[in-house]
Amino acid sequence: MEEEQISVIVSVYNTEKYLDQCIQSILKQTYHNLELILVDDGSTDRSLAICTRYQQQDSRVRVFHQANQGVSKARNYGMDVAAGDLITFVDSDDYVMPNYLEELITALESTGSQIAISDFQSYKGNGQLLVHMPDHEVSQRTFTPREWFDFAYTNKNDFFQLIYTVLWGKLFQQEAFNQIYCPEDTQIDDEFTTWKTYLQASKIVYLDDEDYIYRLNQDGLSHRKNQEDIRPLRSLEEEITFLHILGYDPQILEKIYTKRLRRCRKAYLNAGMYHEYQDVDFKLRMIAKTKDL
Repeated sequence: MEEEQISVIVSVYNTEKYLDQCIQSILKQTYHNLELILVDDGSTDRSLAICTRYQQQDSRVRVFHQANQGVSKARNYGMDVAAGDLITFVDSDDYVMPNYLEELITALESTGSQIAISDFQSYKGNGQLLVHMPDHEVSQRTFTPREWFDFAYTNKNDFFQLIYTVLWGKLFQQEAFNQIYCPEDTQIDDEFTTWKTYLQASKIVYLDDEDYIYRLNQDGLSHRKNQEDIRPLRSLEEEITFLHILGYDPQILEKIYTKRLRRCRKAYLNAGMYHEYQDVDFKLRMIAKTKDL
């Protein structure tokens, strides 16, 4: 049986400090049938030159360049040109362990799933890796989309919520992105996109192998002061509204929405965003009022 090709899409913007490690970790995968799509998003440092060097060295590398338009536009472009049967995303300041793709595709094929999801480790930049093992004992578990949403929404581990949300750390069959693209009017595209792919799957497999290394970059989105910049409230409102229409448990949806509202209220208050704080506080008061009726 011929191996399926994996398209690894990397959006690149001014990450020359980390880019070599990222690219090398992908090209040194134990699973060899891959293409590496590097989309340079108008970098002003040496990132494009680094990408071009690897393209000259390895025929699996394809490099594209666009004016700076954001990670969403770069990811969409990568999906448009991808030739692989499977798609995965790696952030250009992260890296992966050598067996990362092999573990994911093995899980995908052995379970008949359309999406395989990996746990991750955080890298602090001082050689220290932080393990974020979710609180369960199985090494691999398969879900239907409804089971996956329920599992994610009721999981209290904050690191698992990141796993659920982001596009990286996952291997997708191409059809999971049928009619789905990253919104190009926001810097945070994951929360508007990833949950939609889950709905198009019949099976989702989750592994607690921690072969994706997520760099805690002080300049990255994970260190923004405002929680709303990282996890936009309007993306969750879109998600839970649609899941409610599909008949998902309204009590679970209400609980996750109220939790996010409280987080955003605190973040807005700390950031001095008074109007945004008032809007979220109003929603929380209305929910509490309804409960008292």
